[in-house]
Amino acid sequence: MAVRNAQSPSQPDPPRLGARDDESLRAALGEAGRAVRRYLFGLCGDWHEAEDLAQEALLRAWRKRHSFDGRAGVRTWIFAIARNHWLDRLRRRRLRPQEEPMDQPLPATDSQLPPPVIAQRAELAAAIGEAVARLPTEQREALALRESGGLTFSQIGHLLGVPSATVKSRVRYALMKLADELKPFRRELES
Repeated sequence: MAVRNAQSPSQPDPPRLGARDDESLRAALGEAGRAVRRYLFGLCGDWHEAEDLAQEALLRAWRKRHSFDGRAGVRTWIFAIARNHWLDRLRRRRLRPQEEPMDQPLPATDSQLPPPVIAQRAELAAAIGEAVARLPTEQREALALRESGGLTFSQIGHLLGVPSATVKSRVRYALMKLADELKPFRRELES
């Protein structure tokens, strides 16, 4: 299963920002927005929740812009804020159980497709979402940061506080599990 990266693995973080460099931070937040949404979707599996989480996390990053100290790259800092925001929401849910969320289909990509193709894509999307949801949290998070967030293994390791070799193994095992679970959809995934 080939997944495109938003950023080349060998590409370093963008240059570090000064704490008061608002224009550069605004640009970095804009560039990271889509990747943050994809990353959060990989964690929660719900497009609407991922959108809400991403907006809140990016707003939080903007409000905390003066706390950026340059120890990590800007992109890594933004993803750390998004991850922490997601973890905060999980903690709140555990304290206050909510009703089960409704399954959300992926946004339609092309309304001109024939109904059988739309149905086939919806089935594949549901299978992928279910397979990703069954991954252990550590693997799902590392995979989401790598594939959706476009972060390098070392950036992910810095963010999660683990060695980059651990991140590599988590991503590898996640991909192996997904490939195994999605064998019935091999033709659709290869096309």
